[in-house]
Amino acid sequence: MRNRVLLLSLLIILAVTAAIPVRASEKEKGTNKGTETSEGQAVQTEEPDPSSALKVTAIDFGDDGWGDGTMIESAGECMLMDTFMPECEDELKEFLIDNGYTEFSIYLSHYHADHFCNIRPIMWDDRFKVTAVYLPDDGYLWPTDEDYGAEIGWFMSIDRGIRELAAEKKIPLTVLHPGDSFRVGDALVEILYGTTYENEDHNPAYINNNSLVARITGGGIRYLTCGDIEEIIEKEILEKGIDVSADLYKMSHHGGPTSNSYKFLEAVNPSFAFFNSTEDSPDHFAREWASGPAADMMDFANVHSSRYNGNITYTARDGVITVRADRNVVPKITTCKAPGSIGLCMVFQQFNDQQEPLETEKMKAAAEAAAGKSGLLPAVYR
Repeated sequence: MRNRVLLLSLLIILAVTAAIPVRASEKEKGTNKGTETSEGQAVQTEEPDPSSALKVTAIDFGDDGWGDGTMIESAGECMLMDTFMPECEDELKEFLIDNGYTEFSIYLSHYHADHFCNIRPIMWDDRFKVTAVYLPDDGYLWPTDEDYGAEIGWFMSIDRGIRELAAEKKIPLTVLHPGDSFRVGDALVEILYGTTYENEDHNPAYINNNSLVARITGGGIRYLTCGDIEEIIEKEILEKGIDVSADLYKMSHHGGPTSNSYKFLEAVNPSFAFFNSTEDSPDHFAREWASGPAADMMDFANVHSSRYNGNITYTARDGVITVRADRNVVPKITTCKAPGSIGLCMVFQQFNDQQEPLETEKMKAAAEAAAGKSGLLPAVYR
């Protein structure tokens, strides 16, 4: 009898403690009008099933837009990561409808217009059911430099609008911090780093460096996405010994030279990488912007870009990645496996010579050098 009482007491204690969040913020609870928020999520320790597919789609934003947007799929669940600039609203919604994405969660890497501006239009649109919203901490959106007050004030107003709309529509909202994790289907999403940096001027540039750094594990591979972090944060991550190795990598800050330092790329060491960039983007995001990092990346990976390839879908199962894209690729299967690797048995598609876009001589030379090293033709450049 005594043993039964002790067992019952233990079960009650376990049930109560299991219901307590790891780091629940009282401030967050009290400011969002009933929206569920937290500074922490229980760490998911169960390893994802490698036989369950993970699909990562880099979304093409068209010729007139700019920004980042990626769709994650696993075991029937979907998560939209970032939502482009305002002018991409129609293209983004068309992509979602045409591909049957009507129910999904939304994750924002950081509070810059080219990453978060279409979240509210999607939340308002009755054609979509947003199941959850994941946000970075907004504590750094408080300007002390008056020169930047108006711009950051705009970011703050959008952030506030997201929270109010989530409360109105009863959409669960979670504030993410390093150490948090959650699942999308069978895939595990882990927050490795983020929301810790503030520069001396406290200007909008530092928002890039407060991007969430996330690793998604599923289908027997790892996918790393770091928002727009720049070299100063890449250096911090490496100095802290954080494991950023991955099979698939979204190049930071649209593949730009503010980011993607060679040491960081070497630490990630992916087999596939991609970035969002376009011919009609602002000058500093055009060809020369991405040429250096893209050429460096080709020392490690086959590189794609929505600018050349349109929508790009990477499907992983049991460590095998299959690439499908809208344009500028033709099927060519090559398999290579490295014993003990995360997952380097790959199926990929080669660039199509017949649709080759004109590129700078620097990019062509870098691509040829990378192809000579690996024996494989890069997926984007030739």
